[in-house]
Amino acid sequence: MLRATFLGASMLLLAATASAASLADLSGGTADPLKNPSALSPHSLHLLMTAVAWTGERLVSVGERGTILLSDDQGASWRQVRSPVRATLTAATFPAPQTGWVVGNGGVLLQTRDGGETWAKAFDGVEAAAIELAAAKAALERAPGDAAVQRRMREAEGLVADGPDKPLLDVRFLDETRGLVVGAYGLAFRTDDGGRHWRSIMGEIDNPAGHHLYGIAATPDALVLVGEQGAVFRSTDGGQSFQAEKPVGRGSLFGAVTTRSGALVAFGLRGALFRSEDGVNWARIGSRSASINAGAVLADGTVLLADETGTLARSRDDGRSFEDMRLPDPTPCFGLAAAGSDALVVAGPGGNVRVPAALVRGANAQGIAQ
Repeated sequence: MLRATFLGASMLLLAATASAASLADLSGGTADPLKNPSALSPHSLHLLMTAVAWTGERLVSVGERGTILLSDDQGASWRQVRSPVRATLTAATFPAPQTGWVVGNGGVLLQTRDGGETWAKAFDGVEAAAIELAAAKAALERAPGDAAVQRRMREAEGLVADGPDKPLLDVRFLDETRGLVVGAYGLAFRTDDGGRHWRSIMGEIDNPAGHHLYGIAATPDALVLVGEQGAVFRSTDGGQSFQAEKPVGRGSLFGAVTTRSGALVAFGLRGALFRSEDGVNWARIGSRSASINAGAVLADGTVLLADETGTLARSRDDGRSFEDMRLPDPTPCFGLAAAGSDALVVAGPGGNVRVPAALVRGANAQGIAQ
């Protein structure tokens, strides 16, 4: 399935600010965004949308105020469904047409079992902190003298004391049972039973600096996390543990997509753009200035990237080079997904924009990298 991608650091700040203002307007500033459902409103179609995912049967888009929108006509029209939270939502994935997951601010994780019609909260930042604290305590019992474990215990206690103020930024399922969520300050959790139980894997990621984790990508042989300051973490045991690789550049990586051949294309701050065959060795692709916030791979293997100015970039050679695409009405892009074979949907500050596939596949493009 094509999946929603990632919200960059500056875009996340924008979303959080917009969400806070919206909550104040709705409730005089007293509503708890993790305990109050989203408000149903015709204005929801024009709110800030941060991600969009194709389920195989419909499109699901998420954004500020806990907004969740569905489209059953490949993005031509949208309708809102109720969300159990008002927190800004940041990413979505559907491992099967009826089974989906969404993450967001406040450490919230939502799930649906009916294709997005109804949603339930799996956990939030309060429960996530408790899960990590329990894992840290168990690790300390096994190795009471280990300095790294002692540090993890202190940080887990701080996570509980801070409350649910840290966002989850990406979610990915390898199949319907095995899934991962990651977020700010190294937050990382895993399920092996379809979401019935979640466990912290923060102690299994070689991330002592607590770098923000923005995105999850999979190759035929590995799972890769990308994040703050070019951080890359790679797992060859199905996501049970992650080793730190050499940082890729200096800017934060907001996400990565897997090409049809299994290569990775990572993107991020100030136009950071890199390609890797193995998740270890990376080559820079050209030079750009605008931050790249989202990416998608089409059924024919075309790789698409979108940046904060609304420019789309297209690769027809498995991510080795990209060319700019001139669209009629560019809009800043935070999320990107193919809508079947007929269109592309861009999630942005004024809602979702549908781009006909003919424009995406057309020849009206200007080379930017060779």
